[in-house]
Amino acid sequence: MHAPAAAPTGAAPPGFRAEPRAWTGEWIWSDRPALAPPGPDNPFGRHDPDRFDHRVLFRTVFRVAGPVRGARLFITADSRYTAYLNGVEVGDGPVRHGPGTLYYSVHDLAGALVEGENVLAVAARFYGHPTPWWEPTPPTFTQGGGSLVAEVEVDGSVAAASGPHWRVREGDAWERCRPMGLLNSQIPEAFDARLLDPGWTGAGFDDTGWAPATVQAAHAVTGPRGRTRPGGHPYGVLLPHPLPPPAVTRHAPVGPPLWYALPPGADPDVHTALAADAAVLEDGTPAGPDRPGGRALAVFDLGRIVSGRTRLTLDGPAGRTVTGALVEAVTPVALGSAAPFRIRTRNGRTRFTASDPSGGRYLVLSVDGPDVEVAVAVREALRPRPAGAGFECSDPFLEHLFAVALRTVDLTAQDAYLDCPTRESRAWVGDAVVHQAVDLATSPDWSLAVWNPRLLARARPDGMLPMVVAGDFARDGVPPIPDWALHWIRSVHLLYRYTGDREAVAELLGTAEGVLRWFARHARPDGLLHDVPGWVLIDWSPVQVAGCSAALNALWGRALADFAEMAAWSGDPGRALWARDAHARLAEGFEAFWDEERGAYRDTLGPAGPGRGVSEHTAAAAVCARLVPPRRRDRVRDLLLDRDAMFTRSPLADHGVDERGAYDGTPVHLREAPDWDTEARVVGAQPFFRYVVHDALAELGAADALVDLYRDWAVLLESGPSALRECWEGGSFAHGWSATPARDLVVHTLGVSPAEPGYASVRVAPRPGRLERIAGRVPTPHGFVEVAVENGRARVDSPVPVEFSHPSGRVDRFPAGERTITLHHAFPRGDQP
Repeated sequence: MHAPAAAPTGAAPPGFRAEPRAWTGEWIWSDRPALAPPGPDNPFGRHDPDRFDHRVLFRTVFRVAGPVRGARLFITADSRYTAYLNGVEVGDGPVRHGPGTLYYSVHDLAGALVEGENVLAVAARFYGHPTPWWEPTPPTFTQGGGSLVAEVEVDGSVAAASGPHWRVREGDAWERCRPMGLLNSQIPEAFDARLLDPGWTGAGFDDTGWAPATVQAAHAVTGPRGRTRPGGHPYGVLLPHPLPPPAVTRHAPVGPPLWYALPPGADPDVHTALAADAAVLEDGTPAGPDRPGGRALAVFDLGRIVSGRTRLTLDGPAGRTVTGALVEAVTPVALGSAAPFRIRTRNGRTRFTASDPSGGRYLVLSVDGPDVEVAVAVREALRPRPAGAGFECSDPFLEHLFAVALRTVDLTAQDAYLDCPTRESRAWVGDAVVHQAVDLATSPDWSLAVWNPRLLARARPDGMLPMVVAGDFARDGVPPIPDWALHWIRSVHLLYRYTGDREAVAELLGTAEGVLRWFARHARPDGLLHDVPGWVLIDWSPVQVAGCSAALNALWGRALADFAEMAAWSGDPGRALWARDAHARLAEGFEAFWDEERGAYRDTLGPAGPGRGVSEHTAAAAVCARLVPPRRRDRVRDLLLDRDAMFTRSPLADHGVDERGAYDGTPVHLREAPDWDTEARVVGAQPFFRYVVHDALAELGAADALVDLYRDWAVLLESGPSALRECWEGGSFAHGWSATPARDLVVHTLGVSPAEPGYASVRVAPRPGRLERIAGRVPTPHGFVEVAVENGRARVDSPVPVEFSHPSGRVDRFPAGERTITLHHAFPRGDQP
């Protein structure tokens, strides 16, 4: 029988409080925040450009008497913190956030708390420079340049709270570092272990030489002054982040490292040292398991792509230098774009844990001398994936692809859905629609799927979303990717369909309307968008987009239809009517793209008429936008199924880790003009846009064909067997947007999706194609839906009413419960009686 209603609800983890917390702890830092006196160019407070990558260490001692039922740490910082109780790391954070906002975390202390004296220690870091996961908050006179607030709650009472009695020390064991560049904006880490007693986080450490913490009293041009607790400017009310504790896994190398001899001497710059040493990877120097004398380069293979904080244990004399990075491929290009770290050892044992997570398969270390023993590991902390859901079938390839696709999404599911953990770790506004859809179809934990579209809803003043949120590319001056905002509206639509959460959808409809009205300003009397500014990406394939883009117009049409549906469901007929009217005008104008002789929609429209390009992007998006009239559906389906006509190219084949660096060669945003036979060839979609293609084929009644189309992912499994790459021809080695088959095997092949918002009823439409057997267990807010199909019969066990769609098109409706159904198949064309 089906599971009880313990499946996904998007509910908060233990310790989550929806209401603001009444803080006892005060904002504290050292007496040197990264703030400069106001000047004539900014009289409201400003950052000090010379104080960046600033680290501060904190300690406090508190006592606990008697047995303890529960203890929790409430904490946040701007920009980062790692917290320790009695020398044991208990958590880090905070989750990513936009400027002017901050979330606090709740960490369970039960495993590290002792009766009697306890020591809470915190290592805090203020980046100063934007990173892929952090934007600076506009500062006041006293805050916005490094802040920490924390309190320990034991059995419901505050046992320790941040304040002037905490001890503080500048983190002078770390060298201040800058980002390596605009695209590679992770900040390197340079740590001298000789300058910090490793016992500083535990009991018995003498901190009498440390200074008292400086309490930060609010001081802004307006508002009350003197407030020292959270709730005022510049961060406003602190709310608990809505994500459960991460699932932590330790990864060690699968075998001994390979060693390469290095010449004497080393580049002193942490930015370039490792890339310079990596030249030995190309010059033919023999490598092997035997460690050479002198300086050497070691390559540790972790066996698969991992994402987390690198941990090293180094045994040897003081003053040795170890430089390293976690990378997805062992090439100088990959090392040149990685986030490196450098350690100078103390005498004896040096333990190092990187402050920030990174991703990769190989840990590359340059070791200064043969007398340093090295042990390495990576502590991976990802969004948890509880057991219970799953998919299986009679094809081992598809089962393997499903598992690798889930692993790829898990790698990119951290405090947001990331593009890739190996090179960027940015929360791109458009990429996340695939990650979210996979989680909604396959994971009993929907917390990140519910949270991510809300995190991304940080519109610019003009209504458009930035290309990235809560990171460096969200800054002023970085152009948007307009179509990415339209994929975000589809993400909101998924939230509506799967959760039926009226409050969450209502919260986001205003942002969605702002996006759509931004586009509407570029619509001409023909109803079409022309000359839309920004970076119109669509996909990495060379689909033509100049002037009036059919693919962009179709994505706008899909978003208008999604918005109208959500507005009507939310009881807002005025907004729904506006969107439907815009969609109707678009549908009329979209006819100009159709070429009857070619039997396809052309990709562009100019003063002289339609352009030459034809792509499956335009065809698929037009279907999903309901822009294809019934008389053309067969021709569009035939175009999408003609895989021999499809071809793809990616500029990422020559950029990234494989061939060229990010700054070398032709910029990836430049779109090549057609040099192919546009009357016979069709530009095919890269893995990301295939989610639109597959939706279109299902809409056209060709979901059975997807079983064979999934095999296109074989090339990704060959180039990266543990995670899916970004493009068919290259790109990052772990990109969540390539994981569409995990969703589609459940939604289109097994055929399980919401028939009504919130899964008030479930649609079951199995389309196994050539598969002899398919089965799965799919999460809903009411429990799991179980479906198994074999020998022309389907067994369905559901906690909610079922709308069963047969391959013939017949629809049966059943109440909740278990039943077996004989499939009704359509007659082949021409054989109907």
